[in-house]
Amino acid sequence: MKKKVTINVYGKVQGIMFRQTFIRAAIKRELDAGATNDPNDRNHVTCSMEGDDTIIEELIHDLAQLDKLNSWGAKVDKVERLSDYLNYSSHEVTTENVDEYKWSSGVEFYL
Repeated sequence: MKKKVTINVYGKVQGIMFRQTFIRAAIKRELDAGATNDPNDRNHVTCSMEGDDTIIEELIHDLAQLDKLNSWGAKVDKVERLSDYLNYSSHEVTTENVDEYKWSSGVEFYL
């Protein structure tokens, strides 16, 4: 069953390649997704996903449970589901535009 979910993610998530890590994880799982940094809180990113219900739930679980999401030390302390869905394509980084960014090299993705 197809699902649409928006979450707030809190932790060590800005300046540490979290958005790219999240988007690469979504692509690997065949989800449409987007992520946006909170300009006022370096410990907060908003993410949206569309796709298979089970796969989305597994990704949310992995976000909250993994000790390190990438080799730069991205780490989630808390995931909060939002009642309203923010379309994934309205985010800064999406599964469609991720390759247009000039990301720093040398990061390994564990998510």
